[in-house]
Amino acid sequence: MKFNYGDTLRIRNELYTILGKIRYIDIHGAIWYKYKLVKHKNNAEFWVQWNKRRGADQFTKLCGKVMPSDMNVVHHGYQMIIGTRGDVDVDIAAVARYEEYEDANGTHIFIVEKGVHATEYSKGIYVDKEYVSIESDAEITKPILDKMDTIKKMRFIGPIIWFLANLLNNKR
Repeated sequence: MKFNYGDTLRIRNELYTILGKIRYIDIHGAIWYKYKLVKHKNNAEFWVQWNKRRGADQFTKLCGKVMPSDMNVVHHGYQMIIGTRGDVDVDIAAVARYEEYEDANGTHIFIVEKGVHATEYSKGIYVDKEYVSIESDAEITKPILDKMDTIKKMRFIGPIIWFLANLLNNKR
């Protein structure tokens, strides 16, 4: 399922708002999205993306690089970022090698994304699609609304600052 920036999702009875969206492509031409979520209860950040192979969403959180010992590689490849929206700290055209691991039960996952300058580690679970829904009339918390307002302002101000910085730099 595709979601949009600002959508509020209910995932297993908890509310999250999408504050970022990344569009990827792999070497086979497959395109998919990964969404940055902020939990309403405590503002914790999570990520969700559809896993076509499993027919479920991967629900993950950034973590340390210690992988549980009972994990095995189930998928790996290369991905390139071809689009972004919102509060994401990635660059268009950035390429990374990824490895997805699962436990023996196939319920817990561990993901390694090795980019040119950094490596990220995530752990999480698979969530069946019937436990993920859009909440159209959910009330968004003030901290999330404030963050959305800042993102909106930076989307407008960012290019102006970039232009002025380059203009001043060229006059030197």
